[in-house]
Amino acid sequence: MINSNSLRKNTLANYIGQAYMMLIGIVVTPLYLQHLGAEAYGLVGFFALMQAWMNLLDMGLGPTLGRQAAYARGQVEGFETFKRLLKSFEVIFFVLAVIIVFAIYILSDWIAISWIKSESIAIETLVYCVVLMGVMIGLRWFSGLYRSGINGLEDQVWLNVANIILTSLKFLGALCLLAFISQDIRHFFEYQVLIGLIELAAFSIRFYSILPVTKTRTPLVAFYWSVVKDVAPFAVGIAYTAGTWVLITQTDKLILSGVLSLAEFGYFSMISLVAGGIVMLSGPISQAIMPRLTMLYSQDNKNELLSLYSDASQLVTVTSLSVSLMIGLYAEPLIYAWAGDREAAEWGAGVLIWFALGNGVLAIAAFQYYLQSAFGQLRLHVIGSTLSAIIQVPLIFYAATNYGAQGAGITWFAFRTIWFLCWTPVVHRQFIPGFHLRWMLKGILPIAIVTMCVALAMHFLITLDLNQNRLDLFAKLISLGLLLLSVSALSSSAIRQRIFRLLKN
Repeated sequence: MINSNSLRKNTLANYIGQAYMMLIGIVVTPLYLQHLGAEAYGLVGFFALMQAWMNLLDMGLGPTLGRQAAYARGQVEGFETFKRLLKSFEVIFFVLAVIIVFAIYILSDWIAISWIKSESIAIETLVYCVVLMGVMIGLRWFSGLYRSGINGLEDQVWLNVANIILTSLKFLGALCLLAFISQDIRHFFEYQVLIGLIELAAFSIRFYSILPVTKTRTPLVAFYWSVVKDVAPFAVGIAYTAGTWVLITQTDKLILSGVLSLAEFGYFSMISLVAGGIVMLSGPISQAIMPRLTMLYSQDNKNELLSLYSDASQLVTVTSLSVSLMIGLYAEPLIYAWAGDREAAEWGAGVLIWFALGNGVLAIAAFQYYLQSAFGQLRLHVIGSTLSAIIQVPLIFYAATNYGAQGAGITWFAFRTIWFLCWTPVVHRQFIPGFHLRWMLKGILPIAIVTMCVALAMHFLITLDLNQNRLDLFAKLISLGLLLLSVSALSSSAIRQRIFRLLKN
């Protein structure tokens, strides 16, 4: 019998951890902008972009390790094979981490001189910061291997406590550095390298401490080709789709980093942070259910698997649509209340609305991938990601180069919506025939209709004045958001049933 208490505990821990990380980012970003200036903060946004693109080199190994850890829990002596796989992956990750750092070092001059459009930061400073970015990417990427393993073993309470501590060090520690010691961007990135070392050490030690004891001991450094070969098809599928995912979600940012000035890219990075928070809201749920879906599949427990899949998708629909509509329809007052910068609010309002709505749809559309990952069959995901990238990337490129950030945002929202409506039924039909219409008509559509109607009514009936106090403005935005979220939650059959059971008990 599946321990539902541990699943609820993990989901709650994931939400607390994710909410804290989002809150820290929201609170600290305007202060970064104040202490660093728009150009230097643009470098911070450029680092986030580089880190996203470097995930291409993961080759699907991190998610594969997490899945195999979850799968091993449902098998007799499953960790004998898993430990050999872990040692093999460590060798691969170490080699690739060194390659990442060296490659960015070689390209640092070209990136600083030919790509980044800075008006006030010295070239030598840009080059040095880019090199430090490479070191940080290598460290965080390696620690991602152990993070995936911890998640696969469902040690998610500890993982979120660690994430909260590390996030505090990254953001609040850096803010103290900027406020009281130095506002030099070089010192900011040096500090982040130190935190990257601490993160790698913490995750590796914890992961090894919770691995089950096996009969045979594996050497400190080893590589087992036979074990890697067995999971290679799944890993290659993950790697390929991760690559196309980066193309799909990061192409606009890459293009705009070369089109916009560094100051404008700093504003766009703020917009991306807010819009990206919508997808992050679904992260705690997916992080909790993916190992459980895989375990249920390994035990051939189809009924509970579908029940968990349906309930979780409704919960994500409630949260992602409520937040994306609230952010999109009140974009300008939200940016102003947050950053206190009218120029940033005016520039970003027409951009944020489209990226927010597109990310809301994206969070719901991701569920068909969770299903395929649990079944261990990614052929359709490879096909879908390929078709999506082939169609979307040229559209985004054309829109971004000709119509700027707003054109890229409109294209992003339109394509994500069309793709969700057309591709999700194809996946459901393959894995769970006869399920899609019931899932869509009884689960997703009622929530979407109610949430959109209430959000539009609020937008037309309630206007927010930018001339009022920022704290008052922010309080009104939060109140409206909670109202929308509450109404949206009541439109979910899964949430209503849970409420009725609680009231009955």
